[in-house]
Amino acid sequence: MKMIIRYLLISLLAGSAVVQAAEIENEGTMLRKLQRGFLNIALSPIEVSNELSKEKRSDTFPPSWVAGLGRGTCFMVGRALTGAYEMVTFPVPYPANYRPILKPEFAWQHLPEKS
Repeated sequence: MKMIIRYLLISLLAGSAVVQAAEIENEGTMLRKLQRGFLNIALSPIEVSNELSKEKRSDTFPPSWVAGLGRGTCFMVGRALTGAYEMVTFPVPYPANYRPILKPEFAWQHLPEKS
């Protein structure tokens, strides 16, 4: 039992050091392209919630959330596929200077700001 607790504490401390060291690389580097690809795959479901939040009308048929869900799913798949492409091709400087393919570059950048 003591060994398990010791192992959990060590892995918790090691994991927190890795999380603290995580930051976005500078623009125009291959590591930035790799990070962007990973984050676009991991955070692609944000697209669904973003499109659902844009649909405010509830008096239409079919309900407006259906359109938001469909659009969000398409955007999610597109962002995930683009992320996979960027992860596979991260050593290749295409587009020029490792520029992003999607605008906005990361999924969270188009979320509405809190007032």
